[in-house]
Amino acid sequence: DYFEQYAIKGSSDHIASMAYYKDKEEGVIALQLDQVYELKNRFKKGSLYLDFIDPHDIYDKVIVVDAGHGSHAAGAVKLGISEKSLNLAIVQQLKKLFDEDKRRIRVYYTRTSDTNPTLDQRVQLANKANADLFISVHNNSTNSGRMSSANGTAVMYNESDESELGSKRLAQICLEEVTGQLQSRNRGLVEGDSIYIIRTSKVPVALIEVGFMTNQQELDLLRSEDYQKKAALGIYHAILRAFEEGY
Repeated sequence: DYFEQYAIKGSSDHIASMAYYKDKEEGVIALQLDQVYELKNRFKKGSLYLDFIDPHDIYDKVIVVDAGHGSHAAGAVKLGISEKSLNLAIVQQLKKLFDEDKRRIRVYYTRTSDTNPTLDQRVQLANKANADLFISVHNNSTNSGRMSSANGTAVMYNESDESELGSKRLAQICLEEVTGQLQSRNRGLVEGDSIYIIRTSKVPVALIEVGFMTNQQELDLLRSEDYQKKAALGIYHAILRAFEEGY
């Protein structure tokens, strides 16, 4: 009954909607914003003041990283290994690299655990953060789902983005750096406008298919922590190289 006694005051152009509710013994104020902001809060004389700050006003670069699939959406599953888990493991290794990086780079992750944001939530995080880069991490399989000799790394891009420093160039950088680290077969670039998060991205996007789960040798590599670290390092170097090239 707190808000029956104490009304919320003030206004902001950035708040799209607001709600409050009880979660067990905790009172929760939920703010939905029109964009992605960094939050600055301070207490003064019994009041809580909130400021919403554009991430680009604090950081030199802003990135969104997406671990494909999650929760009940497992992606490909081979020999008891799910794609969602491999994708997340690689992104978690990438997060460790950025957590240790002292550059003024802000990285937002669509998920860091076994959750499944909608496709729209994933791409809108990038769009509403006005991210400099949007990277989505996946793993491949044959169309039939059967084990085969097909192997290697491919990267999908937004074919509608024809800018010089756009999706296709970013995808090429990712392809070169990831295959360089993994010593995997370079399967080239793949047009990706059939993929929702690619065609609706308003920022440069690359969807990396790290390897084939339907290739026994590559699946064994993908499930190893050492290989996951190498994949993450390749993506990390690709992001830094993209910034060096002017993204």
